[in-house]
Amino acid sequence: MDSVYHVPVMLRECMDALVIKPDGVYVDVTFGGGGHSRE
Repeated sequence: MDSVYHVPVMLRECMDALVIKPDGVYVDVTFGGGGHSRE
């Protein structure tokens, strides 16, 4: 059985679109299936 895995291709675009505050708290709830958490 083939396994399908998500490959992040828009990491830079996603990061540029976020307005991140130094004192903010951010959670990537896709961890385990998404790849951005590892970056």
